[in-house]
Amino acid sequence: MAAVFASFGSSASAFPGFFAYKGGKPVNRSTHVVLMKKDPTTVVTVMPDYEGDLKPFVVVMPVPDDVKVDQVRTLRRDFVDRVDQISAPRFHEFWEMDPCEEGKQEQEWERDLSVHGGGFLGMDFSGGDGDAPKFKPSKEMGLTVDPDFKQGDEKYQLVSGADAADMTGYLKKKGYTAPDGANQAVAPYVKAGMSFLVTEVDTKKIELVGGDRAIVSPIRYVTNKPVTVASTLGLLNLGDKQELFVYVLDPEQRYEVKNYANAFPPTNIEVDFKVKERMGEFYAGLHDLMLQKAPMTILSEFAWPTKGCGEPCPNEPLMIHELLSLGGDVFEQGVPKDEAHPKPPEMTDEEKARFKEIKDKKMQKEIENMRTETARRKALVSRHHYVLSRMHHRYDKSTLPKDLELGPAQHVHGGIDIPQGEKAALPTAVTPAADSKFQVRFTSFHPSPAVPHCEKPERYRWGKAPRTYRGLRKIWIAQDMATKNRKNYKPAELVFTPIPTLALAGQPDMLGGQQEVKSFAPVAPSASAAPGDGTDAGAKKGCGCRVPASSSRSGSGAGVAGLALVVAAIRRRRR
Repeated sequence: MAAVFASFGSSASAFPGFFAYKGGKPVNRSTHVVLMKKDPTTVVTVMPDYEGDLKPFVVVMPVPDDVKVDQVRTLRRDFVDRVDQISAPRFHEFWEMDPCEEGKQEQEWERDLSVHGGGFLGMDFSGGDGDAPKFKPSKEMGLTVDPDFKQGDEKYQLVSGADAADMTGYLKKKGYTAPDGANQAVAPYVKAGMSFLVTEVDTKKIELVGGDRAIVSPIRYVTNKPVTVASTLGLLNLGDKQELFVYVLDPEQRYEVKNYANAFPPTNIEVDFKVKERMGEFYAGLHDLMLQKAPMTILSEFAWPTKGCGEPCPNEPLMIHELLSLGGDVFEQGVPKDEAHPKPPEMTDEEKARFKEIKDKKMQKEIENMRTETARRKALVSRHHYVLSRMHHRYDKSTLPKDLELGPAQHVHGGIDIPQGEKAALPTAVTPAADSKFQVRFTSFHPSPAVPHCEKPERYRWGKAPRTYRGLRKIWIAQDMATKNRKNYKPAELVFTPIPTLALAGQPDMLGGQQEVKSFAPVAPSASAAPGDGTDAGAKKGCGCRVPASSSRSGSGAGVAGLALVVAAIRRRRR
């Protein structure tokens, strides 16, 4: 297995480059990197934040030498934000159903958010007025099926050779100031024969998220070679800490880090209701506790097929145009014509008869075109199903000393399931599975206030809010972690579930009982792929992904790597 992973060298991380500027020295606090993979192609999307004077600046990133300027795209921030929202830790309330209400309990995620095809001729047949049939287009015809790129926000240049070797001088000629140490930082990438993508940002159109903080529009490039997106360079713009989010979209595999300890954060943990609208602050504080325990451990926070988006979903699953914008359009270029444009299914005898009833030739032609386009769209949607993996780390120069190597990992199950019984028992384990369904979920419970008035009341059926609930029906998530107050919402005061290894004793909850999670469990790289038994049954093929980090120190990763703790599972026990 070590030989397999050693044979790949692609990289991704935050911040995978640096800022050169005309104003005061800027700071980077967080970056989101999305890797969409379909061997041998990787589509990389990078979205950093920028804090500083809003005077002209450039983003400088090393890229493989096969990257072409005419293939670089600027995306809308929404697409990366959607990936973040879907995969973020979430808060969820369970409500006890009225003991006398008939039927099974219903869950928020049982609503079907997917698109279904129509009926007659690929459309919905709904009868008509008089003798003329009436048709409505299939639901697929309502989808946006083209990638969506921004225009005119940035200008791109590729720099290599002598100009790259003296990057400070090259940028000075362009009127920009490179941060101190830029030439030394780029030297390893120049030696490796890489080019540098220099992106001039239009500060008049940049999106502000604070007084002097902005989000750079996502920059997307394509390569068939190993990807290097080096956060060694990003540390040139380090403030206090940098927040790293790496997402991998792969048709089959879950991904995780292979050369650092990995950990699944505590999940299915009961917390105070106050956490609901303060998920970001609460999770930031919990993350700090985990970093105190294991400062070089990478959190695996989500793994789920893109057909869904968790239980519960913060919003709808990724749409086809979003997947195409993140890289699916590149993969489409290699799809054979007969697969890209399949013939519509043969009409049944009944459909043929109904079709003949239509006397208007123009309508017949329109229906035939719709059938052809519906078949194309259904085939397009069916080709773009992925497993979304999310990795998260908060670091400085001392806590990420070497490149993060990503690779396939065992699928896992955790942070889901429905509470059972009077004590609302939920499993807290993360276990191997045939397909990944893992999320970080924090819970709160609402016992029914109803006084049973029926002969056989049925208690403790936990589900979604009742129809009479007038509160905001929203799934609260932990977002924008780099800017959250990490002190005001203290986990020690808000966590009902004891987590001894994080020094969380727990608090009495509304149901009068407590559960216990034995440990926050960093797992050594050799064992992390399959929590519980340390095997790597899911690693069938290499990733071609590494997440470069600071090389300013070395060797300190071994201490964390030695934490071969087993993920512990214990069911909720309440008095």
